[in-house]
Amino acid sequence: MSNNYKEQKKALKQPDQFQAKGMAFLDWLMKNTNKVIMVAVPVVLVFVASAGYKYVQEQRRDKRLEELGKVQVVYEDEQRVALKQRQDIAKQVEEIDKKINPAAAAAPVDPTKTTAATTPPAPAVPAAPDPKLVLEKVTLEKKMEDIKADHSKSIGLFAEFFKKYEGTPEGWMAGMTNARLLAEQEKVSEAKPVLEEVIKHSKDSNFYQTQSRLALVGILEELGDFDGALAQVDALDKTVEADLKPKILLAKGRLQMLKNSNADAKATFNTLIETHGTSPEAQKARSIQSLLN
Repeated sequence: MSNNYKEQKKALKQPDQFQAKGMAFLDWLMKNTNKVIMVAVPVVLVFVASAGYKYVQEQRRDKRLEELGKVQVVYEDEQRVALKQRQDIAKQVEEIDKKINPAAAAAPVDPTKTTAATTPPAPAVPAAPDPKLVLEKVTLEKKMEDIKADHSKSIGLFAEFFKKYEGTPEGWMAGMTNARLLAEQEKVSEAKPVLEEVIKHSKDSNFYQTQSRLALVGILEELGDFDGALAQVDALDKTVEADLKPKILLAKGRLQMLKNSNADAKATFNTLIETHGTSPEAQKARSIQSLLN
């Protein structure tokens, strides 16, 4: 065998370049184990800590949602009680209607199945309804209209939840619900500080900033604090999405009218019409402007 062949055979038995580099890395790894541990362990710990933090946060959020769900169940039960009361009165009104107009309560005649022999005679002129029945019906309808759900229990639970979780989206939702229920009970002065707290704690959430400020505008207007309401509108104008701009401008112009600042109101309505001319709010602005001219 030639020397050249022997050299080629020896070379083929040796490790290739990839294997050589791999063995060199393993050799370096063995010699520098302490350095590797010093770098790798902190990286692993950061990863584990991050995963653990995420897990804890998710567990806390799920706990809050479960707790808020229980409050929501109380609220819905209160709604159902009021609905049942209205339905019971509606049945009474139906029975009175049958007495007032018995002909309307009778089974309707199918005109396709009538013949000369079966055609009913022309109905007689109905007698005037019994005034007592009419009065009873009106009284029941008014009673049904006046029925409102008693949220005295859930309103307190929403307030407690918001106080407990005021720095979370679930807490902000509870706070806004609490404020809405207070406003529905005409306790607008109590709703105002609740919304102010939601605004204070939800600065990183554009959604809750927008919703709570819009609600506060209505509350402040109800309280006659037009300057305060305008301040909220100005704050909203800087942050809301483009689709809400017409609503903000319309609210601003209306508040300026309520302040008797008609020149400012006209300027605001002009801006609304010029920049959002096809919006429903612009159409309302045109109608309001005609009253100012």
